[in-house]
Amino acid sequence: MIHVETMNAPSQRAGDLSASIAASQEAIEAFCWDFQQWLGTELSSRDAFASELLLREALVNAVEHGCAGSPDLMVRCVVRGGKGRILIAVSDPGPGFDWTRRLALVPEATATSGRGVSIYKNYATRIRFNKAGNSIFILMQLNRPSLAAGATND
Repeated sequence: MIHVETMNAPSQRAGDLSASIAASQEAIEAFCWDFQQWLGTELSSRDAFASELLLREALVNAVEHGCAGSPDLMVRCVVRGGKGRILIAVSDPGPGFDWTRRLALVPEATATSGRGVSIYKNYATRIRFNKAGNSIFILMQLNRPSLAAGATND
């Protein structure tokens, strides 16, 4: 089950896109579709790709790790846009993870998992986790380089 609320029409990109979604791939796809509509066509292809990649990575991690794939659990997501930036906040009911340890790790080139933090660092302007590691806040400045060299966290 997905519940989506928009403050403005999806193509206007102003306001919030928020949802509590079931921990399932189908719910992720539905929310990402709504996100694409919310973005509209005003962004550069790089910004559109990067923002959706960041959103998908956060949602997949919340579903797979925070909810252990249980569709009975819910993931909360809020996306806010405006003033040349997009903010993505995702939280799950899981116990979280040691994000401070993950920040220092560099995945092997052939790794098929464990790439989430690297993706955030390569495409986001700033990332923050809550202390438990079950909520992430991602800031992406539009038309600007990623933070790649140094993530800041609180």
